[in-house]
Amino acid sequence: MRSEPRSDDDAQNIQGSLDNLASDSGLLKMLIWLLAPVAMELSKYPQLMSSDPCEAQGFVNRLSDQARNNMQYASALLDALPENEEQTNDYLRWALAEADLLLRNNKNIVDALSKALAGGAATVGDCVAILEEW
Repeated sequence: MRSEPRSDDDAQNIQGSLDNLASDSGLLKMLIWLLAPVAMELSKYPQLMSSDPCEAQGFVNRLSDQARNNMQYASALLDALPENEEQTNDYLRWALAEADLLLRNNKNIVDALSKALAGGAATVGDCVAILEEW
């Protein structure tokens, strides 16, 4: 992001981007993204070996700290964050289940992309072709 918007449209786009991330749905999308490696590993192995489910919890904790320290975005962040530890756990469980569902629904693409990346010879174009189903 630029430090200063060039026009009013740029200012609205920047604010719109921040508003989207500082919402319940923005937070849940980030948690799904952070828990996707955990869901992928749990689908293949009975025990986690390399992914860390604590990253998502740490993300929520860091956001809570930032919301308390940064007055400019505090109200938007505080409204989006879970109210207590029980609600945080519910968010994390839901995000893990949603990540697992997304991976299962896109199993063919995920497997093809995994094979291409594991082979080590895939280019960005190859990965895009897999994602776009070319």
